[in-house]
Amino acid sequence: MDQYFTIVSRTVPDYLADQVGREKLARLFTLIEEKKSRKQIIASGVVDHQEADKVLLQLVTGKVVVPADSAIIQEKIMLVTDSAADLPPELVRDRNITVVPLSVTIDGRQYRDGVDISPLDFYRLLKKSATFPVTSPPSLEDFQRLFLDNIGDKDILGIFLSKRMSKTFDIANQAMRSKYNSCLRQRRANPAMDNRFHIELIDSRQVSMGAGLLVLEASDKIRAGWPLPQIKNHIEKLVEEVRVFFMVDDLDYLARGGRIGRGYAFLGNFFGFKPILGMNGGGVDAKSRVLGGRRAQSKLIDLMKDDLKNSGKAIRIGICHADCPEKVENIKKMINSAFPGQEPIISYFGPTVGSHTGPGSVGVVWLASSSDKAEQN
Repeated sequence: MDQYFTIVSRTVPDYLADQVGREKLARLFTLIEEKKSRKQIIASGVVDHQEADKVLLQLVTGKVVVPADSAIIQEKIMLVTDSAADLPPELVRDRNITVVPLSVTIDGRQYRDGVDISPLDFYRLLKKSATFPVTSPPSLEDFQRLFLDNIGDKDILGIFLSKRMSKTFDIANQAMRSKYNSCLRQRRANPAMDNRFHIELIDSRQVSMGAGLLVLEASDKIRAGWPLPQIKNHIEKLVEEVRVFFMVDDLDYLARGGRIGRGYAFLGNFFGFKPILGMNGGGVDAKSRVLGGRRAQSKLIDLMKDDLKNSGKAIRIGICHADCPEKVENIKKMINSAFPGQEPIISYFGPTVGSHTGPGSVGVVWLASSSDKAEQN
């Protein structure tokens, strides 16, 4: 049987655009949208006959297109996370990820993270605020509505912020249990769908893009056509493989949030100490203390190199920051030097992390995982 494809992203790797040419890629996309098969695409002559299969394979490998049967599976799994995953908006759009916003209250006004307030606006307010921001999870009704609106024609996979840091996971779980019978009625009302349904929820035990990288890994497996129970099993195995480390620039924000004493914050700022924080068992722990911002940034890369040496696995890397793009550029250069060919995902810390670390904080996140097809069986 001949093979057909479905476009899932318009973001083409630069190397492939240079190799094939953007005009030819646009024509290939047109053929795919016209439901042309692999044989028809090759016969069209848009790409050299001997190179066509290689180009199609690279498009699949680059997660630009997927085999049509995988696309059918993809359309039947809804991937959900919360705004504390700190994923860039363009990735959320390209991957068709549903983001449920947490809320932040600052100076007496409540905002939905990423909806009513942007990261830059949040840090602008944070710098001027005399009160400590308070973050709140999505409501029970938010999740109930989400599940009921979608379970009729989709199964659902949710990956959420560590439940040691937020009640988001517990509220989602409560919503699923409280509306199980209603969800079942919704599914049975759709004759095209199996009456059995899955709503699978995962506590990432991570914060920020630590959870975000797990969401992207799940997105990859959905695109590859993995069934939902196997995706959940795969992601749960990777939870302990994610590494999250971040540097705090101004200790006053940790003091305001009650994480450290004000006297320690004063002395730390006076002497230029920069704490390195990381995730441990779903919570945040102090990992190290470095004198000076540049040394602290280098320490982040040293931690990454120590963890990834001789891993032999595919690596996905993220950089998160609290309105300090110059630090991002410096860390990106160090990552490119240590791990040539890597292109880190760059995003902002949202209010969940940014309230405690304050402006100027920056972090690195990574996940090394093997794409073992045997796990699918």
